[in-house]
Amino acid sequence: MNKHLAKLQKELDISDTHNMPSTDIILKNVNNKINVSPEERKIYMKRKYLKITSIAAVICALAVTTAFAADSISGKIGEIISYFQNDNAVEMTSLEQLANFNDSIGKSISKDGYTLTLDNVAADDNFVHVFYTVTSENEPFYNSSDNNAPIWSNSLNVSADIRCVINGKLSDVSNNNHESGYFVDQHTYKCAEKYNVSGYNIPNKFNLELFAFISKADTSEENFPVAFTKLLNGQYDGITDDDKNSVWYISTDIDKSKVKVSSITKDINLKLPNSDATVEKAVFSPFGNQLVISTPSTGDPDNVIANIDSFALYDENDTCLDILNSDLSVNGDGSSRNSLEFLKANKDTKQLKFVPVKYSYNTEDFDTIFNSVGTYPIEYKINDYGKVIVTGIRITDGEIDIDYYKDGFVPYDPAFVLQNDNGENAEPGDKFSSTLYTDVNYETNSYTARYVFEAYDDNGKLLPIPESSKADALKQQFTKLGVVKTDYYTLDFDSAVTVNLK
Repeated sequence: MNKHLAKLQKELDISDTHNMPSTDIILKNVNNKINVSPEERKIYMKRKYLKITSIAAVICALAVTTAFAADSISGKIGEIISYFQNDNAVEMTSLEQLANFNDSIGKSISKDGYTLTLDNVAADDNFVHVFYTVTSENEPFYNSSDNNAPIWSNSLNVSADIRCVINGKLSDVSNNNHESGYFVDQHTYKCAEKYNVSGYNIPNKFNLELFAFISKADTSEENFPVAFTKLLNGQYDGITDDDKNSVWYISTDIDKSKVKVSSITKDINLKLPNSDATVEKAVFSPFGNQLVISTPSTGDPDNVIANIDSFALYDENDTCLDILNSDLSVNGDGSSRNSLEFLKANKDTKQLKFVPVKYSYNTEDFDTIFNSVGTYPIEYKINDYGKVIVTGIRITDGEIDIDYYKDGFVPYDPAFVLQNDNGENAEPGDKFSSTLYTDVNYETNSYTARYVFEAYDDNGKLLPIPESSKADALKQQFTKLGVVKTDYYTLDFDSAVTVNLK
């Protein structure tokens, strides 16, 4: 049984899972890839920004998911989402909540040797999760004798632009959207899309359209159907019958009201201290909690969103709530509406306190706290307000996983530094071949920083793990773990603003 189904079985107290099929692990997913040196990661702690000046055509990776039949347990936990039957799947949201609150769709469209299947949709006021599948009957998606082709690679034979439209609007133009996918084999690719819809005010019953233009990798985007061109330019007015003949198109109606029993939206309309930003509302739901923050069009678009997240968030018990790292978006006219996701709260939270954050630092002044690895927990007091607690480290061939949680105010993702006794970088493959992924563990309000060996040859083929990055070698060379201090932050409690939610 893979790790996701084992976890779900434990959470929901289900034992009859021996009939669940298994799937070979084909490819490490490459979402949230940050391939930079430890020094650069210190600077990267500041939240990354994403400008949106217009919706341009973007060729996306192939994405997919198939229906997972497990009759022996389906009546106990609802529909199992097949995306999670593989250890390469990323936990974007609580597995238990996704199992409880999703609709099994199972609609497919086939043409020209390819099939697009919409398998499951899980929706609430914060997120719409879409699980879907693309399969190829004949030509493989990539050229590789050992099934190690990366998602983005010049060895891909086929490209696809797969888009989701919710009530006539493109679903991925907001911030804090997530995509995770992996190849099952050369003919099948699975994907989960998590769309942030907290700023859309989508009704309980809505229409969801999924359609794709699948083509040879060298096909010019000038050949896109008219509906695609309108969609990407924000002028979508529905798909014509002619376009249906040239795209893979699925339409279905979704009802998100069943999750409303566990959700609540609170209008706040609070202007943040020392900022032009306004917190419009807070949305609490089983799929995550978010603050929706808007900023008017004033001055340089770069400055519009520069300070909207310059606050610490506390509840009525003075617990500092974790604000997750995310991209931020700004429209071409300089206005913006962004959602900040946060942990350690639920619909019963009575109060939110917004504490302004001031910071002043020079990148040359960064200090790092080092501790020896091997005995846990390891505590890092990185500023006057918060700590990073490392609860364990797991090492396998080509990968180092660091489990941790935040206690108090810890801005963004902590910057870890992996070293040997000589102070040299100890990441798998060194800094040029190591990719950092940060997974959020929603049920435990914790995180896993995964340093994965990922190096490619000139043809885009994943290189084999060298002996120096095998588990035994990594255990010998990785002896010290550092966390970069953030003592350049000051919390202005005197200027804090409290919002009562009850």
